[in-house]
Amino acid sequence: MIQGYFRSTGSVKRPYVNGAIHLPEMGISGIDVRFLIDTGADRTLLGHSDARRMSTVYGVELRQLRTGLPFQGIGGLSTKRYVVQAVLEFGVFSTDLDLAILEPVPGQPSSIPSLLGRDVLAHFALFMEERTNRVLFLEPAEADRLGLRP
Repeated sequence: MIQGYFRSTGSVKRPYVNGAIHLPEMGISGIDVRFLIDTGADRTLLGHSDARRMSTVYGVELRQLRTGLPFQGIGGLSTKRYVVQAVLEFGVFSTDLDLAILEPVPGQPSSIPSLLGRDVLAHFALFMEERTNRVLFLEPAEADRLGLRP
């Protein structure tokens, strides 16, 4: 089981989970990232702030990465995106994925957080209980032991 948490921003509470990103081809491991759990996102992506940190702290030249399709969210914001082969780790769980990285816009605030999408969420049964601030990712065997019927 992986545990997440709710974090308040003003009067709004949102679910998050902390993870680590490894970029084996670049020899980089252990980039800590706080992911907003987004059940509406098809793919996991690294947001503006974490992309900027990856570039400045770890020396990743984003423009040298493979270019992916532009990102467009519900708000209509479109931004350039890069893709890199990564390993995403949450405690004992890890998975390989093509990680989308949003290009930070110079002079603009970091508006889009890193998102944990359904490409990773599909590996788990996700339980979120805002009343008790619990966010739980159960592996299939753990979820099956609950005996919930489809």
